[in-house]
Amino acid sequence: MKPPLACSFRQLALFLLAAACGYGAPPKVGVLLKSRSSFWNVVEKGALEAGAALGAEVVVKAPLSESDIGVQIQLLNALVRLDVQAIVISPDHKDALAAPVAAAAAQGIKIVVIDSELAGDAAHVFIGTDQRKAGEAAGALLAKLLRDGDDVVLLKHNQTGGATEQREIGAAAKLRSGLPHSAIHGDIYAGSEPGTELQKAELVFSKYPRAKGVLSSGTPGTMAMLKVLATRGLAGKIPFIGFGYNLDPEVAAALESGALQAWIAQQPKDVGYQGVETAVALARGETRPPAIYVDFIVITKDNLKEPRVQALLHL
Repeated sequence: MKPPLACSFRQLALFLLAAACGYGAPPKVGVLLKSRSSFWNVVEKGALEAGAALGAEVVVKAPLSESDIGVQIQLLNALVRLDVQAIVISPDHKDALAAPVAAAAAQGIKIVVIDSELAGDAAHVFIGTDQRKAGEAAGALLAKLLRDGDDVVLLKHNQTGGATEQREIGAAAKLRSGLPHSAIHGDIYAGSEPGTELQKAELVFSKYPRAKGVLSSGTPGTMAMLKVLATRGLAGKIPFIGFGYNLDPEVAAALESGALQAWIAQQPKDVGYQGVETAVALARGETRPPAIYVDFIVITKDNLKEPRVQALLHL
């Protein structure tokens, strides 16, 4: 087993540890993502980096869309047939994937669930953002920017996204406690149909013209809402908080201008890396805690220039 040609100090340390402990050839790990969107591409990058650092064979599969639940089940079965020793999966539907994953676990395959929860008890470890806590942070922040009695719109992601649902539950709870006399509207889903995000963001103001604040729980809705606020001349006039991952120049510019008050940034590369790292450890008979949470960062204009935030631009 040869170390990766180009690796960080952490990667080299992991490799040397594996060699010193006499693990031999690392196991084959299957990684099953929700879709081929940019978010999951970053998760894949972290997973492959972990595989390279550990000398493990990592096989990545994903349906084209998060709505392709049946396709994800087929891909799961394909990984099982490849004789993987561990599977890292982000289920497109927590209930529909429960039985197929349990069947894989019954064959001795170690299961690491990332990002979104899975029904049942087949998972050995969960790794991801504490979505409820992230949603609470967003809701509490928006509540402070509004007056009690102001109408608020929670622009949701979709009706099957387990991770975004937890954000929405946390955000709604904090909005209701912070604005007890405000109407919290949450019946518009930006990500239910790919390509219609802009239309759904427009619907927010045609359906709720009295809205004084908006919180979007997903990246597609957040980016669409930034465009709608700009075209309606509302950028900087209506407090807006969005969710996403890492940081890109458009979001940084929106924070700088005041069009966006906060960006709740997940770190998907870390999720992918820790997912494979944990899967390899479990396959070797090691133990890990049942839940491992990856940090999220609340980015505002006040901390935008901090080095750790600026570093997210380059991930």
